[in-house]
Amino acid sequence: MKIIIVGGGKVGYTLAQQLTIEEHDVILIDNNPVVLSHADETLDIMCIRGNGASAEILKEANINGADLLIAVTDGDELNMICCVIGKKLGAKHTVARIRNTDYSNEYKMLKQELELDMVINPEMDAADELARMVQFPSATNVETFANNMLEMVEFRVLETDPIINIKLMDLTKKLPSKVLFCAVRTNNEIIIPNGTYTFNLNDTVYVIGERGDISKFFSFLGRSSHKAKNVTIIGGSRIAIYLTWLLNELGMHTKIIEINKGRCVLLSEMLNNALIICGDGTDQEVLDNENIQTADAMISLTDMDEENLISSLYAHQCGVPKVILKINRHNYIPIVKRLGLDSIISPKLTTANNILRYVRALDNSQGIAVEKLYKILDDQAEVAEFTAKSSPELNDIKLKDLNLKKDILIAAIVRNKKIIIPYGDDCIKQGDKVIVVTKTGFISDLSEILEN
Repeated sequence: MKIIIVGGGKVGYTLAQQLTIEEHDVILIDNNPVVLSHADETLDIMCIRGNGASAEILKEANINGADLLIAVTDGDELNMICCVIGKKLGAKHTVARIRNTDYSNEYKMLKQELELDMVINPEMDAADELARMVQFPSATNVETFANNMLEMVEFRVLETDPIINIKLMDLTKKLPSKVLFCAVRTNNEIIIPNGTYTFNLNDTVYVIGERGDISKFFSFLGRSSHKAKNVTIIGGSRIAIYLTWLLNELGMHTKIIEINKGRCVLLSEMLNNALIICGDGTDQEVLDNENIQTADAMISLTDMDEENLISSLYAHQCGVPKVILKINRHNYIPIVKRLGLDSIISPKLTTANNILRYVRALDNSQGIAVEKLYKILDDQAEVAEFTAKSSPELNDIKLKDLNLKKDILIAAIVRNKKIIIPYGDDCIKQGDKVIVVTKTGFISDLSEILEN
């Protein structure tokens, strides 16, 4: 596909990087020569300097031959104008990033009136992900599938966990609930585990199942199932606003520590049910005065990775049960995890995943396209959701008889609102929701799980 991206910031660059890996023809438009120079040196893409809302610049990028225009500049209104002009000039599909909280209840109207095919809001998507993580404190990260019927959770194997040095085939016989082990990172190796796999200390593990079964599994591990009630947020960003709205609906009490006085006034006006504290969230004295050790969860959402790290390390040291931090620089994530902070949110990666799913659906509109996409283990594996259509090579054949590619796992099947954690004698039927885990590279069609 030919894809034009307007805006070469964090999200735009990440998108260009991922789309070139998937062999799309990408053109990046930005006003900043430094941004374009970096993209030109590191990515196999065409770069054009100029205003993405300019008809002349879009024509230079051959907009009339574009399959997709993605506008992800820092300005919501500019993104909308880019998409409107792009559509008029011949772009088949348009995606706009719209972040302002003032537009949060108007997305449906904006899509209709501006003929946008997709609206993305990284901060809102990040807040949704954070709310899931807070609700499941025993897990490092949480993702949902099949209309929230299924949950996939990440956790790190601790010394106290009763699964160390046990083969997976033996472990499943002891478990009080039905869950499937989807992927493991052990000693920097990514594995789709089979029955002979033996768990080791510090393994990063992904399991999938219903929420109740996941909770029983963590109880089996001896992990606390205590739900967070009091949440402290460092930084009064847009994510903090969206997250506070969500946590309030869940009955949680929220405290926001923000250093900017003007921002505190705005937060107080927007968030009637939250306690707003004007102070430096990286200052140990401020955190002590706000009794950080009594918080059930602490989430650091400032614009500086280093500040988020400092606050999170101190909260972790104080024994806060759930500590989550936002990280913008992807290369920081392995370092942060080595410090014992496993719960990390990266809005640009969340947004890139959502757009990649949409691109794959466009690229495969006649097949069984990806409905949800979630990259795991530092992008070395991914989980994709499909709805099975009529397919004689897949339907009604026992899984053990399917010629699956290596390192492909069918993690779950949802049929008539019933969840199936599949075994060899199960099969895929037309209309099923199918969750697939792979480390073989991206798949855009369900049939691609088969050899040849």
